Amino acid sequence: MELPAIEDVLATMAVIIIVAKILEEIISSRGYAPVLGDILAGIILGPSILGIIRPEIIVSLEPIRWIGITSLLFIAGLETRFEEFKRQLVPSSIVAVGGIVASFASGYLVGYLLGYGFIENIFIGTILTATSVGLTVKTLTELGALGSKESTVILGAAVLDDIGGLIIMAISFSIAATGSINIVDIGRSASIAISFYIVTVWLLHRLSKKIWGVFTKVFRLEDTVYVMLFALMIIIAWASEEVNLSLVVGAYAVGLAFSEVEGISRVARRMSLLPNLFALIFFATSVAAIDITPYITNIQYYTVFATVIAAAFLGKILG
Repeated sequence: MELPAIEDVLATMAVIIIVAKILEEIISSRGYAPVLGDILAGIILGPSILGIIRPEIIVSLEPIRWIGITSLLFIAGLETRFEEFKRQLVPSSIVAVGGIVASFASGYLVGYLLGYGFIENIFIGTILTATSVGLTVKTLTELGALGSKESTVILGAAVLDDIGGLIIMAISFSIAATGSINIVDIGRSASIAISFYIVTVWLLHRLSKKIWGVFTKVFRLEDTVYVMLFALMIIIAWASEEVNLSLVVGAYAVGLAFSEVEGISRVARRMSLLPNLFALIFFATSVAAIDITPYITNIQYYTVFATVIAAAFLGKILG
C-alpha cells in the first residue's frame, strides 16, 4: 500500500475534525452523547458514502489515532481515585464476568438459531463479549459521570472484560484450530496478562509519589514533568500490547496509579485537549475502516443484523 502525501493526510485530518465536531454539536443539541457524532462522521466520510477516509489515510493516521485514545484512558485513570477503584473491585468483577458469560451465551444461541455450525457459533459469542473501553470512557466523560461510583464500576468491569476477552478469544482460536482447548497455553497467557496489570497498577501506585517527586525536582519546567509522565504512560501502554492486552488498558493503569498524587488534577486539565482533539479521529477512522454499503443494500442480511444486535444488547444488559 502506497502511503499518501503528508499534505493529503493533514487535509483529511482537518476534514474529519471539522465534520465530527459539527456533528457532535448537532447530536449534543438533541440530548445524545456527542461521540455519536464521531461515529456518524466515520460513516459519512468513509467508504460507505463519500470515500474521503481511504485505507491508506487510516494507516498514516495510526499513531495519532492511538495517541488520542490512550490519552483519553490516561486522563480517565487520573480522574478515578485508586482507593475507590479498589473498593469497587468486587462489583466490577461480578459485572465483568456476568457480561462475558451472558454475551457469549446469547451470541452462541443466536448463531444456533440462525443455523450456523459449532465453530461459527463460538465466534459469534466471542465477538459479542468484546467491549470498547474507549467508547465507554468517552461516553461517561460527555455525560459528566466520570469519577462517580457507577463509572468506577463500569470502567473496572471494562478493564477486566478486556482480560476476559483475551481468554475467550484464545479458547475460540484453540477450538477452531485444533478442536480442543490448550489449557496450558491459555492459562499462561491469561496469567501473564493478569499479573502484568496487577503488578503495574500496584507498583506504580506505590511509587507514584516518589516518581512524581523526582520529576518535579529534576525538571525545572512544569510542562516537562507532564510530558515525562505522558511518556511513561506510552511505555506502559506498549508493554500492555506485548502481553496481549489492549494499549488502552495500560494507559488507564498509569492514570489510575497516579490518581492520588497531590496536584495531579492539573495534568488532567492541561492534557484534556489531546483526547478532545484526537480521540474523535480514532472513533471516526475506526468506523471508516468498514464499508457497510454491501450489507445495507442486501436485504437478506437484515435478519442476521437485527438478531445479532438484539443479542448484543440483551447479553450486556443481562450481564
